[in-house]
Amino acid sequence: MAQRRRIRRTTIDPVAALSDSDRLAMFELMDRYYRGMSRVQFDADLAAKDHLIRMFDQDDLLCGFSTIQRLWLDYEGRRLLVVFSGDTVIDRDCWGQKALQAGFTRYLVRTWLERPFRPLYWFLISKGFKTYLLMRHNFASWPNHREELPAEVRAVLDHAAQAKYPQLYDPERGLIVAPRGEDAQAVKAPYLELSEEELSNPEIRYFVARNPEHHLGDELCCLAKVRLRELLWIGLKYGLWHPLRRLLGLGPKRKAAPETAEAPAPASETS
Repeated sequence: MAQRRRIRRTTIDPVAALSDSDRLAMFELMDRYYRGMSRVQFDADLAAKDHLIRMFDQDDLLCGFSTIQRLWLDYEGRRLLVVFSGDTVIDRDCWGQKALQAGFTRYLVRTWLERPFRPLYWFLISKGFKTYLLMRHNFASWPNHREELPAEVRAVLDHAAQAKYPQLYDPERGLIVAPRGEDAQAVKAPYLELSEEELSNPEIRYFVARNPEHHLGDELCCLAKVRLRELLWIGLKYGLWHPLRRLLGLGPKRKAAPETAEAPAPASETS
């Protein structure tokens, strides 16, 4: 059975600081589980981002990353900062280790402290349920199965999606609709199947209902308002509670990767 990789360190870096070998390692990780990947398009998307979170294993090899862009939007006379999560990949053997959550929380705290008295939002698009749950498990976020979108949230979400994807955003469905065809970027078939256990989760069922063609690359647009109380709670959860549970052997049991599977697998557009 394949040995589990452990995430040993997490960094937050400006995209401009990446070397050519850094960019190649990131592309190769994406290409292992997304079909329709293009190096030219990947580099263009990366160039539009400001920062990224990277995770490295015990051998200092890349085992995951998430790209970040800051969007400034005007809404009802206010200047809003929206943190946009782009491509996110986590090696299958590193699932469940919470390093990305901890790293992204650090980034949000740092960003919030730069302007603590002005609105801060997190804008996420997801073609996979793991990315959707990353936001839902940590913030009051929309859309969700419990309530309708508040008017302000809908307005900011529409504004952000139109600004980022003016040609692809469908405001009626709240989706970024991927171009169809063999070259469309989407999760590879082996990683699309949902188990009965996963579908018993109402959050996952809701995601599938809202984004029924996620397997074709469509992405659900999601928004969370970032507030100090959530940041404090998440900081305690990932900085103290989860490490303590892991130290005591109380953490969730992670499923072993199949012996025949390749090491990387999708966490989703942002897992």
